[in-house]
Amino acid sequence: MAEFKQKIKNLIDAKTTVKVPLIGSQDFWNISEKKSDSLLLKAVNSEKFVEKCDAELVSNIDQVYFNSSDFDFTKFELEKLPEVLDKKLIANDVKKLKVQHEIVEKQLLQLILENQAACDDELDKIGMLQNNLKSSLENCEHAKNRLKLAKRQITTAGLGLLGNCRKKSLILDLLNSLNSIKMLLQTEKKLEELVSQANYAKGIALLLECTQGASAFKQFTCIAALSIKLQDALIMTEEQLDIVLSNMCFNFDNEKYSAVQEAYRRLGKTRIAIDQLHMHYTSAVHSASFDTINLFVNADKVENNKNSFALLCQCVPDEQLISCLIALSKIYWNILQSYKKAADWHREFKDTNTDSEDDIEECVNQEYISKKFEIGPTRLWGDIITKISNLVFNSNMTKFKFDDFLQVLSILNKHIKIGEEFCNSKSEQLQNDTKKSCISYFHTYHKNCLDELTIFFENESWTPCPVKREFNLFQLQEFRTIKNHIQKSNSSGPTHSRSSSMDSSSISTCEYFHFSSDKSPFDNDLNTTYCEDILDTEMDRNSVCSDDTNNSYEDSDNYNVTADNYEKPPLLTNTTLTVMRHCGKYLKICNILKSISEDVVTCLCQLFEYYLYSVHLLFTSDTLPQICNGVNSVKLQSVITRICNSLIQCNHENQDLFIREPVALYALSLSDANNLYCVSERIVAVESLVFLGEQYKLLHSYLNTLLTSDTSSYSLQQFYNQTVAVAVDLRKPVYGRVICKSIDYNQVLSMMTKVNWEVKDIMCEHSKYVDYFLQELRAFFKTLKTSTSNIYLNEQVLYSIWEAIAVLVSSVFIEGFSLAKKCSNAGRALMQLDFTQFMSQINSICPINPFPHKELVEVYIKAYYLPETSLETWTRDHQEYTHKQLLAVINCVCQNNKRLRQKLTNLLEESQQR
Repeated sequence: MAEFKQKIKNLIDAKTTVKVPLIGSQDFWNISEKKSDSLLLKAVNSEKFVEKCDAELVSNIDQVYFNSSDFDFTKFELEKLPEVLDKKLIANDVKKLKVQHEIVEKQLLQLILENQAACDDELDKIGMLQNNLKSSLENCEHAKNRLKLAKRQITTAGLGLLGNCRKKSLILDLLNSLNSIKMLLQTEKKLEELVSQANYAKGIALLLECTQGASAFKQFTCIAALSIKLQDALIMTEEQLDIVLSNMCFNFDNEKYSAVQEAYRRLGKTRIAIDQLHMHYTSAVHSASFDTINLFVNADKVENNKNSFALLCQCVPDEQLISCLIALSKIYWNILQSYKKAADWHREFKDTNTDSEDDIEECVNQEYISKKFEIGPTRLWGDIITKISNLVFNSNMTKFKFDDFLQVLSILNKHIKIGEEFCNSKSEQLQNDTKKSCISYFHTYHKNCLDELTIFFENESWTPCPVKREFNLFQLQEFRTIKNHIQKSNSSGPTHSRSSSMDSSSISTCEYFHFSSDKSPFDNDLNTTYCEDILDTEMDRNSVCSDDTNNSYEDSDNYNVTADNYEKPPLLTNTTLTVMRHCGKYLKICNILKSISEDVVTCLCQLFEYYLYSVHLLFTSDTLPQICNGVNSVKLQSVITRICNSLIQCNHENQDLFIREPVALYALSLSDANNLYCVSERIVAVESLVFLGEQYKLLHSYLNTLLTSDTSSYSLQQFYNQTVAVAVDLRKPVYGRVICKSIDYNQVLSMMTKVNWEVKDIMCEHSKYVDYFLQELRAFFKTLKTSTSNIYLNEQVLYSIWEAIAVLVSSVFIEGFSLAKKCSNAGRALMQLDFTQFMSQINSICPINPFPHKELVEVYIKAYYLPETSLETWTRDHQEYTHKQLLAVINCVCQNNKRLRQKLTNLLEESQQR
């Protein structure tokens, strides 16, 4: 039985022994390929079955097969056999073992294939390790050979020398270490010296070097403590750098700033430094604002020191606003100037530091800095504008004096232009608030100016103001700042484009940041009063009422203008000067804030309209006789009506804008014949208005440049063509009233009614009324000379007087001739003789040639010579005569033709009704 078991064991060993080829050999690959092909074929044919049974078969393998590598599985299987052998049972066990063996073999090969790459890597490593071991073995053998050689050749003395060299090297290392430690211990003192000398870069470099050196000796207790101290010193130095950086906001120092930036660069905190810088500028604006405003606030109104800036601004007294605004503006200017210098420094540094283009970190830093300085100015300027607005627009500026308001406006305008230059900011909110506040103030101020003029008109004595011969509005201090702009616009002609208007404060011509460091644009924002030299002191000494040169005519029958009168000073009153000063103030506002120019120009035109209306109202209030209606101007009357409707009457409903008509409180005796019905006052009033109109003409081109719309420009042109141009037309109705009251034309008419116009023979002598009429005219001029002894009459005044006289003369002659109920041919010749004799006398004293309205009388006289057939046509063509005057001609010409007379009378009645 034992022998049979042994045979079974040998048979199992022969059949189950598996040869595992050496990994990597050719046999291994051949076998692997054959078996992998066989396994692949089996897997294809019985894939489903294998996948299902493999796991069960492997799980049925006894665990003892996997416990030990020296396990004798043959003995294990034989021991499992029963005492009585069963051939069929043994065959089943053998088959089962074969199947399990194939499954294990398959999984083993699969694992070998999966780990083939890792196996190759490990083999490569083993090869390298073998090479390294071989090289190490060679080095060791070489070193052993050299040591054997040294043992034979080197003596004991040589070994001692080598030992001393080694000790020396150690000692030197120790000495260097001690010196390094000593230097580390002295760092604090040296650091303080560098910081005090503002040599921050070297100080930071020293600290970083010492910190790095201390790490090499951290095993020593003193160095460990020193490291902590150095770290604290580094923190303190950074704080000191931050303090110096904050001081740059007010007093920028190029050298210090360069040192600070170099220090931050060594620390690797360039971007942090830029962030800190912008934070300091923002903080500087806020802290400086509060510090400055607290110097001017009314302490009684401040309830809490932690009040907001807007609340503090409300506590600033109105009389302290300008001083506070100037102080705040100067501080802001200092901050902006320092910021711009810092930005310029970084721009120059970026341009000069071209060597760092290859340094990526430095390029990133420079790009970051550039973006910061692109955004920073706008934010900084926004903070400043907010503070300025809170201060200015929280106050009640309607109570300000004009000069104070103009000063505030000038400061705000400078801020707007500084913002445009500093960061291309239009400061739109500030502009809108300024415009809104300015319009509100200006309309209130304009209303007060008109009220003031009303008081001037009511109390004006209408005496001439003694000014120099060459006086004009440019000599007033109100026009001093804009004189050049007005004259420049006048010299450029009427076609000057409004788009190219002069802007004295244009940002392109006013570069504020070119101011020196010790000056600011706000240093001259104080009220400055300029001296005026407009009064003619020589005229005061010589007196304008000198009997030799006061008038434009001699005692003889010469009523012409003398040559001396061309150089006489203009006639104007204090009211005229006041209006011109108001014009200068109005234009100052336009020069500073052009956005409200259209409102200002409209109000400036209203000043002249109110002046014209007031003079007309005061000096044409007395009734003008019907016979002198010819002195009235239709154009003048339409302008007066328009001014009354648009300026006086339209404001009755709104009491805030109500403008009342002036009432002459000064004793104007317009009906007193002793002073020739206030002829002197009348002349001064009218001529002052004419002079004011001439001054307005000097402003025409400049005013046109201030307007931006075609509608406003057209309205201005209409103002000059109608209102200003019609001022001279006021002479005839004002002077005509004096003439009609002074000359006894009623007596002349009475004498003319007594003349016999039915004479049969042609007369050789003229009628007596002609001499009387001439006598009245001579008496008038004599009285005129006496009444105007305190003024002089220029050519225009005399011409206007003569034109008014001409109207009276023509009216009297026509009216007197029309009184004739019957007239013969000889009577008609007498009419011609009387008028010719009158004209021959009047031409010798009248400076106007030909005599005005002469042809009107001549045509009327010739009408008496017309044939009856031509009378109807003449009547239709000469409607300038009155109904009564035309009827007189008809009656005289048609006195023997009742039918034609009735026909022409009816025709005249119908024409009058139409």
